[in-house]
Amino acid sequence: MTVEATKVEVISGPNGDAELYELYESNQPLQYNIYFKGETSEVFMTLGEAYLEAGIRAGVKT
Repeated sequence: MTVEATKVEVISGPNGDAELYELYESNQPLQYNIYFKGETSEVFMTLGEAYLEAGIRAGVKT
């Protein structure tokens, strides 16, 4: 099956921009990951976890 990724937020900070993506796959729960400095993070099960990690990578408190 194909996973669809939709950008939901960009966290900007002194370390750069961390982009948050919502991952959708048919009949699966939503998952999230971060794109930062050319790399894709591990998958997070909640938006809150992904948002906190994006803030850490970008260098800002979220």
